[in-house]
Amino acid sequence: MKKILIGAAVGAILAATSAIAGEVQLFHDKGFWSEQLQKVGAGSQAATGVKIVETPYATAEQYKAFIQASVASGQTPNLFTWWTGETFNELVSTGQIAPLDDLWKEMIESGDYGASAKDLFMVDGQPYAVPLVMARWVVLYNKPLFAELGISEPKSWAELMAAAETIKSAGHTPFLATVQEGWRGFIWFQELLLRLHPEAYNGLNDGSVAYDSDEVREVFQTWSDMYAKGWFSDARSTEEVNDYARGAGAMYLIGEWAYGLVTAAGVPKDDVGVFIMPNAVDGNASAVIVEGAPIVVSKAGIEDEDTMAALKYFVSVDGANVWGEASGNYIGNDAANAPNTVVSKVNSDMAAAGTGAYLRWWEAVPPDLQGELVAEMNRFMLDPTMETAEDVMATMQALNAEYWADQ
Repeated sequence: MKKILIGAAVGAILAATSAIAGEVQLFHDKGFWSEQLQKVGAGSQAATGVKIVETPYATAEQYKAFIQASVASGQTPNLFTWWTGETFNELVSTGQIAPLDDLWKEMIESGDYGASAKDLFMVDGQPYAVPLVMARWVVLYNKPLFAELGISEPKSWAELMAAAETIKSAGHTPFLATVQEGWRGFIWFQELLLRLHPEAYNGLNDGSVAYDSDEVREVFQTWSDMYAKGWFSDARSTEEVNDYARGAGAMYLIGEWAYGLVTAAGVPKDDVGVFIMPNAVDGNASAVIVEGAPIVVSKAGIEDEDTMAALKYFVSVDGANVWGEASGNYIGNDAANAPNTVVSKVNSDMAAAGTGAYLRWWEAVPPDLQGELVAEMNRFMLDPTMETAEDVMATMQALNAEYWADQ
């Protein structure tokens, strides 16, 4: 297992992790939820006397560097968010993260959570986190525009392509997509790969499928063709959520957590529709990409009464309701209120179709490759030609091959 890298000044970390009595800092990289997390923090203070103080970092890479340096210095924060998949396994392998068997036992025995809810947070048979988010990656769409143009929710790839043509012909942009904050480049890549070649989706992440394979080339060809038709919004935008609220794209491929962001940006709740992206190959099983964002506790944190009081509040019915109402996020607490109509609709659609779940590319890809590969995908989005795609694929495969050669 690879060692966590040091990437920030330890002195700054020690200052940053200090908290006064009755307060617990929750470190994260999700600044777009600062206001919503503050509401949970206030709810925790009212219910338990312990205030959760959210402490955001501007970018995912800066945040990862901060946490990695904290772990390497032995000054791991008591409470912080992370990602599932390989990067989660690496974090747990440092020995500084506390297993949460007792807390999960309480959560399941209370009837608030199903036993399978902890599966995304298990390492070697033990749970090491609770959910900040259990989000499916779906398509939010502009219901009034669809109704105006006579478009129904696409049930097949052909219907999705026809919807895009109709929207473009009417003078609107079908799809919203940007490279904002540097991490979004993988969103359409992972979705197109799943819809075109689901058998290659997992193989790409374990090294058995190459980034310059025929399957990946078809993804870039499809993606490039869609760009050539003018179906995507300006990739250079740094206001993706506000762009959707302004009508810059009729369909928004994103985690369902974005529902709270777009309604907060001014989109009326009843105007937001949702569907699971249809497969591009007829006969393939219904599938959806899932993001399970974890909250972890350090071994020092689990010994701190305030930290555990704050965490137990977060996963409680009351905490889930405050978080769900403020952010639109579902965390798997089935006794809490459904946070919004989007989550309810996705739950219903998945049950009806027997939809299977695929781990999000960001969590599934080896952490050492995340940043450089997504930078290449961003590079393609800024110049979405097949000439650029060939160079991008060659670079990604060179990085991929070098990584797996050392495993």
